Amino acid sequence: MKKIHIAIVLLILFFDIIQAQTHADKLIGILEDSGSKYIFVAAHRGDWRNAPENSIKALKKSIEMGVDIMETDVRFTKDSVLVLMHDTTIDRTTTGKGKLSDYTYAELQKFYLTGGLNRKTYERIPTFEEFMLTAKGKILINVDKSWEYIDKIVDVLKKTGTLRQALIKGEDSYTEVNAKYGSLLNDIFYIPIVKEEQTNLNAFVDEYLNKTRPIAFEILYSFEKSPMFEQIKKIKQRGRRIWVNTLWGEMCAGHEDERALDSPNANWGWVIEHGATMIQTDRPAELLEYLKRKRLHTLN
Repeated sequence: MKKIHIAIVLLILFFDIIQAQTHADKLIGILEDSGSKYIFVAAHRGDWRNAPENSIKALKKSIEMGVDIMETDVRFTKDSVLVLMHDTTIDRTTTGKGKLSDYTYAELQKFYLTGGLNRKTYERIPTFEEFMLTAKGKILINVDKSWEYIDKIVDVLKKTGTLRQALIKGEDSYTEVNAKYGSLLNDIFYIPIVKEEQTNLNAFVDEYLNKTRPIAFEILYSFEKSPMFEQIKKIKQRGRRIWVNTLWGEMCAGHEDERALDSPNANWGWVIEHGATMIQTDRPAELLEYLKRKRLHTLN
C-alpha cells in the first residue's frame, strides 16, 4: 500500500512539472537539442506590419502568431533607462524628434510610437524590463545592439527571471569577448556573427567551437558559392544551429523574403537546404505557414 502511495505522489509531481513548463521552456529544450529538425522563426523587430516596431504590441502579436523569437534593439535614455529603439534618433518611429539619449525616460513618454505607415498609434516606448516581463515564459528574445550595455541587460534579465530566454549576438572573436566579459559566455545563449569578410574565417569559427559552446552561429553569405557553406557544414557537424537572415538579398545570396512570397521553395526552402535552422524574417506569418506545411515547425 505504501508503494502505491509513493507512486501516486511521484505521478502527481511529474504532472506538476509538466504543467509548470512554459512555452519558452519548450523552445529552449528544442534549441538545445542538436538532433531536432525544428526551424526557428525570428520576427525582425516583431510583427511590425501590424504594430509599431519594437513595441509591446509587436511583441504580443508575435506571440499570438506563434513566432519563436522576436528580435529587438535596446538603447539608453539620458537617465540610463534601457528602452527599445533601433535608431539613435526617435524621428522615424515616434511623434517626437531628436536623439534618444537627449531625453529622460519620463520625457520620452510624451511621445507616441508610429506604425508602418508613419501614423500615430497609442503605443509608447517601452522599457526593456517591461518588455521582458511581457515576454516571460512565452517567447525567446534576440537582443540586438546590446554589447554596449551588456552588463545592464544581464541585470534586467536576471531581475525578470528571463536570462535563458535571451539570445545575444556579437561580431568579436572568442578571445576578444572572453577578455572583455570573462565567464559571461557561460551564463547566456551566445551567437557569434560570421561574415564573409572575416579575417581568418576558419580560426574565428574554430576558436568558438573548441573553447565554448555557442547555441548557434549567425552566418551571412552574399552569393551561392560562398566559402561560408564550408563553415556551415563544420558547425552543423558539431551540433550547433545556423541562424540566417532573409531580410535582404545580400545576407542570404539573394534568397530573401520578398522573393519567397512568390517562390517559397526556391528561397526559404533553399536556405534550409543549405543549413539554416533559425531564420530571421520580415514575413513571419508567411514563413510560419510555409514551415508548417513542410512539417518543420511542430512542437512535440
